[in-house]
Order: sequence, then C-alpha cells, then structure tokens
Amino acid sequence: MEKTKIFCLPYAGGSASVYFDWKKKYDSIAEIVPIEYNGHGSLFGIPFYKDADEAASDICNRICADNPKDYIIYGHSMGSLITLLVAWKLEKDGYNHLPKAIIIGGSRPPHLKYKNKPLANLPKDKLMKEIFDLGQTDSEIMYESELFDMLYSVFHADLKIFEEYECGELAPKISIPIVTMAGTQNGEAPLNEMKEWSKYTSNNFYIKEFDADHFFPFNCEEFGDYYLEMIDKAIKSLL
Repeated sequence: MEKTKIFCLPYAGGSASVYFDWKKKYDSIAEIVPIEYNGHGSLFGIPFYKDADEAASDICNRICADNPKDYIIYGHSMGSLITLLVAWKLEKDGYNHLPKAIIIGGSRPPHLKYKNKPLANLPKDKLMKEIFDLGQTDSEIMYESELFDMLYSVFHADLKIFEEYECGELAPKISIPIVTMAGTQNGEAPLNEMKEWSKYTSNNFYIKEFDADHFFPFNCEEFGDYYLEMIDKAIKSLL
C-alpha cells in the first residue's frame, strides 16, 4: 500500500533541501516530497516565477503529474500562500483527488497580508539584514559576496511575488481541512490573526501555537509530535 505523500513548499528564499531531513524523520507515517521552486536549488538557472499564481499553477501541474491518491500539502511562510492557491486551483479544476488536508504555518492569511513589513523594495543590504535577523540563514554568507548576491536574487524574487499578491475579496472556501500553526515569537504571524485562516475553508479548522520563533517547524521539538498527530488524523480522515 502506498504511503500518503506530503508535498512540502518552502519559505521565501528556501529550497527543497530544507525538508530533506523530514524524509527520514516522518518516514514511518508518510512520504515527504520536497518541492523546489523555479530558480532555487536544483532548479537554479530556471527563471523565477513572475507571480504567485504562476508558482501555484506550476506546482499544481507537478502534483497532478504525480497523480497521488492520498496526499497532504504543507507550506511554511510564503509557502502557506502558495499552498492555499494550489488547493484553490485543484478544487476549481476538478482534480479527482483533493488533499486530505493543507497544513500551513508562519504567515498571515492573504487578506491580512497588508500588515506584513514590506521587504522586497529595500536596498540589498537592508533586505538581507532583515533575512539574517529572522534566523535560519547563515550570517557568514554576508562575507561571501558572490553567494550573498545570488541569495539576494532568490529572496528578492520570492518576496516580490509574495508581497505583490493581492487577495481582493475572499475567494470561495475550499472544502479541505486546514491546519494552521504559529510561533509565539513570530510577530509577522500572531495567533489572533492566524485564526483568520479559518475563513478559507468550509471544512474543519485547527490551530496550534508553539513557544518558538518564525522557523518553529525546524527548531521546535514540540512541533514534531503535533505534526505526526495531525498527519495521522488526516490519513485516517479524522480531521
């Protein structure tokens, strides 16, 4: 019997490699499928997406080409927005097998995105300082000019499509359960605003807060147990 697949979408500036250790960590319950955005990691050199809808269409096509029967989509930070857009498209296009759930974390819902601190148009050094201050990115890169410039181009492209996405009026709700997660130390995604992701589903909604920063899925021990619990419930259609 095939395992349930979890398609994992990275945060802005991240590559598929941020999820590589999840393959072993969650192997007992699911097959982790890290997604690489165009222009990132193994797809370096391929033109960046021009907007969030193009990113969602590309990832939707990849998921459909894989033809999974039982699967979940996980997205962190910018990946949360893309995950929602992918779910909308899958449902709108009538894909035979919708996700058992979408799991998202570390990002305000689209209609509250206007509260985010804009970064894309900052000068290069200021933008990268903001990124380094968030953690998860090695500050030693600041002293490697070629790598610094390359990383800046990736972050700038991602932040541009993320910040320029306009939600407008709330679109029709998806019929897929949404699991949302927040970090207590993440001012860009406070719990009271993360609760508004509930407006995007006609199905069940779950929210969990961790005593951690923006990158809680990667540095908070408590995350793993909860993640496994919600995956197990999704697989068993108990969400």
